[in-house]
Amino acid sequence: MKRALIILLAGSALAACHREESPPLHTVATAAEDAPAQSAPRTPTQPVQPADAQRAPAAKVPPAEALNDTFIEGKIRASVMTDPSMKGADVSVNSDHGVVSLAGTVKSQEQSAIASAHAQQEDGVMRVENTLVVQAD
Repeated sequence: MKRALIILLAGSALAACHREESPPLHTVATAAEDAPAQSAPRTPTQPVQPADAQRAPAAKVPPAEALNDTFIEGKIRASVMTDPSMKGADVSVNSDHGVVSLAGTVKSQEQSAIASAHAQQEDGVMRVENTLVVQAD
Protein backbone atom coordinates (compact mmCIF):
# COMPACT_ATOMS: atom_id res chain seq x y z
CA MET A 1 0.00 0.00 0.00
CA LYS A 2 2.87 2.33 0.69
CA ARG A 3 4.20 1.52 -2.66
CA ALA A 4 0.90 2.43 -4.33
CA LEU A 5 0.78 5.72 -2.43
CA ILE A 6 4.31 6.62 -3.54
CA ILE A 7 3.50 5.82 -7.17
CA LEU A 8 0.33 7.87 -6.95
CA LEU A 9 2.18 10.89 -5.47
CA ALA A 10 4.96 10.58 -8.03
CA GLY A 11 2.45 10.42 -10.85
CA SER A 12 0.62 13.48 -9.53
CA ALA A 13 3.85 15.42 -9.27
CA LEU A 14 4.83 14.52 -12.82
CA ALA A 15 1.37 15.41 -14.14
CA ALA A 16 1.50 18.80 -12.44
CA CYS A 17 4.89 19.56 -13.98
CA HIS A 18 3.91 18.54 -17.48
CA ARG A 19 2.54 21.47 -19.50
CA GLU A 20 1.42 21.49 -23.04
CA GLU A 21 3.28 23.82 -25.28
CA SER A 22 1.28 26.98 -25.79
CA PRO A 23 1.85 29.81 -28.25
CA PRO A 24 3.86 32.75 -26.93
CA LEU A 25 1.89 35.51 -25.25
CA HIS A 26 3.19 38.12 -27.66
CA THR A 27 3.46 37.68 -31.38
CA VAL A 28 4.83 40.04 -33.96
CA ALA A 29 2.60 40.57 -36.94
CA THR A 30 4.24 40.94 -40.27
CA ALA A 31 3.79 44.12 -42.30
CA ALA A 32 1.80 42.21 -44.91
CA GLU A 33 -0.74 41.10 -42.29
CA ASP A 34 -1.24 44.62 -40.91
CA ALA A 35 -1.23 46.60 -44.16
CA PRO A 36 -4.55 47.21 -45.90
CA ALA A 37 -4.87 45.97 -49.43
CA GLN A 38 -3.93 48.56 -52.05
CA SER A 39 -5.59 48.79 -55.42
CA ALA A 40 -2.44 49.46 -57.46
CA PRO A 41 1.21 49.83 -56.53
CA ARG A 42 2.92 53.21 -57.06
CA THR A 43 5.30 53.50 -59.94
CA PRO A 44 8.68 55.20 -59.52
CA THR A 45 7.49 58.09 -61.70
CA GLN A 46 4.79 59.05 -59.19
CA PRO A 47 6.47 60.82 -56.27
CA VAL A 48 4.71 60.73 -52.95
CA GLN A 49 3.73 64.26 -51.90
CA PRO A 50 1.75 65.42 -48.91
CA ALA A 51 -1.55 67.10 -49.72
CA ASP A 52 -0.25 70.49 -48.50
CA ALA A 53 2.75 70.36 -50.85
CA GLN A 54 0.46 69.98 -53.83
CA ARG A 55 -1.52 73.13 -52.97
CA ALA A 56 1.19 75.74 -52.51
CA PRO A 57 4.86 75.93 -53.51
CA ALA A 58 7.34 75.53 -50.70
CA ALA A 59 8.83 78.72 -49.29
CA LYS A 60 12.50 79.16 -50.02
CA VAL A 61 14.67 79.53 -46.96
CA PRO A 62 17.61 81.89 -47.30
CA PRO A 63 21.05 80.50 -46.50
CA ALA A 64 22.22 80.63 -42.89
CA GLU A 65 24.81 83.28 -43.77
CA ALA A 66 22.09 85.65 -44.97
CA LEU A 67 20.09 85.08 -41.81
CA ASN A 68 23.15 85.78 -39.68
CA ASP A 69 23.93 88.98 -41.60
CA THR A 70 20.33 90.17 -41.30
CA PHE A 71 20.38 89.42 -37.58
CA ILE A 72 23.69 91.26 -37.12
CA GLU A 73 22.39 94.30 -39.05
CA GLY A 74 19.23 94.45 -36.98
CA LYS A 75 21.05 94.26 -33.66
CA ILE A 76 23.53 96.98 -34.63
CA ARG A 77 20.77 99.27 -35.98
CA ALA A 78 18.79 98.81 -32.77
CA SER A 79 21.76 99.54 -30.52
CA VAL A 80 22.76 102.65 -32.52
CA MET A 81 19.20 104.02 -32.64
CA THR A 82 18.57 103.52 -28.91
CA ASP A 83 21.85 105.12 -27.82
CA PRO A 84 21.12 108.67 -26.61
CA SER A 85 24.59 109.87 -27.65
CA MET A 86 23.72 109.05 -31.29
CA LYS A 87 20.90 111.62 -31.45
CA GLY A 88 20.79 113.37 -34.83
CA ALA A 89 22.93 110.73 -36.60
CA ASP A 90 21.77 109.01 -39.77
CA VAL A 91 23.55 105.64 -39.90
CA SER A 92 22.83 102.80 -42.30
CA VAL A 93 24.17 99.33 -41.50
CA ASN A 94 24.94 96.57 -43.99
CA SER A 95 26.57 93.23 -43.34
CA ASP A 96 28.05 90.68 -45.71
CA HIS A 97 29.60 87.51 -44.28
CA GLY A 98 30.37 89.28 -41.00
CA VAL A 99 31.86 92.40 -42.60
CA VAL A 100 29.79 95.34 -41.38
CA SER A 101 29.65 98.58 -43.38
CA LEU A 102 28.54 101.77 -41.65
CA ALA A 103 27.51 104.65 -43.93
CA GLY A 104 25.67 107.93 -43.50
CA THR A 105 26.20 111.13 -41.56
CA VAL A 106 27.01 111.86 -37.94
CA LYS A 107 27.36 115.10 -36.00
CA SER A 108 30.82 114.41 -34.58
CA GLN A 109 33.83 112.16 -34.73
CA GLU A 110 32.71 110.84 -31.34
CA GLN A 111 29.41 109.58 -32.83
CA SER A 112 31.36 107.83 -35.58
CA ALA A 113 33.49 106.05 -32.97
CA ILE A 114 30.39 105.11 -30.94
CA ALA A 115 28.70 103.59 -34.03
CA SER A 116 31.86 101.57 -34.75
CA ALA A 117 31.95 100.37 -31.14
CA HIS A 118 28.32 99.22 -31.34
CA ALA A 119 29.15 97.24 -34.49
CA GLN A 120 32.33 95.69 -33.11
CA GLN A 121 30.69 94.39 -29.94
CA GLU A 122 28.13 92.20 -31.77
CA ASP A 123 28.77 88.48 -32.12
CA GLY A 124 29.54 87.37 -35.65
CA VAL A 125 31.18 90.65 -36.73
CA MET A 126 34.56 90.00 -38.33
CA ARG A 127 35.41 93.53 -39.47
CA VAL A 128 33.82 97.00 -39.46
CA GLU A 129 34.18 99.37 -42.41
CA ASN A 130 33.23 102.85 -41.20
CA THR A 131 32.54 105.38 -43.96
CA LEU A 132 30.46 107.72 -41.81
CA VAL A 133 30.81 111.38 -42.71
CA VAL A 134 30.92 114.08 -40.02
CA GLN A 135 28.33 116.64 -41.01
CA ALA A 136 29.40 120.27 -40.62
CA ASP A 137 26.82 122.45 -38.83
